[in-house]
Formats: sequence, structure tokens, C-alpha cells
Amino acid sequence: MDITMKRVPGEYAAHRLAPDSRVPEAVWASPFVSVSRSVDELSIITDAGIHVDAQSTVGPWLAYRVDGTIDFSVTGVMSALTAPLAEAGIGILGVSTYDTDYIFVRGDAGEAAEITWRAAGIAVG
Repeated sequence: MDITMKRVPGEYAAHRLAPDSRVPEAVWASPFVSVSRSVDELSIITDAGIHVDAQSTVGPWLAYRVDGTIDFSVTGVMSALTAPLAEAGIGILGVSTYDTDYIFVRGDAGEAAEITWRAAGIAVG
């Protein structure tokens, strides 16, 4: 399987809020934003420069996306991306959208992630 990762510009932060919290309007100004709600929490990933009044915030993260659209019948993409990083001791935050997958790595791990992916045969552009 040929996979190319593209770096998404900027730095991002992951925020945890109470599950009944409202999504702050400011997050929608981010070039990438992910909002997930469960019975336990509201999680928001947005540009690190956007203030979110959260219970907990972790960042900065660097974002990479799989170049192109991934058909739902394709299997193993996330595994192919994360297994080499796990072996290298690089923690990730993974997000899937309808079209593709995103991998976030800590701000100080970007170069190591790119080297690891290239060694695993994954292109980084």
C-alpha cells in the first residue's frame, strides 16, 4: 500500500472539556478542527493559538494527513501509519474524517516521525 503523508501547517492543541460544554465559536477559525463528544467529555483539537477554556489542554501537536481520499473498503492504513511510530516510541493522537486520516505527533517529535515513516516506506511531502 502506497501512503503519502502531508504536513498540515501550524501547531495544534487537544482540549478536554466537560461533556455538557458548548463548543467555543473561536475554534472554527482554525484550518483544522475536530470536535468529539462522548458521555465522559467534549474533546476539541484546534489551532494552538486559539484559547479554549478547558479542564485540560495538551500541545503543541504537529498534524499530518494522508494525502488523498481513503475508500472505506481499504484496511490497515492507520495501522501502517502508527505501528512504526509505536516501535520508535513516538506517541500519537489519531483522527479520522470521512475522507482521510490525520496523525498528530508532539511538537518536538515531528522530525523523528518523518524519519520513521520514510524508513517504513511511507512518503512524507
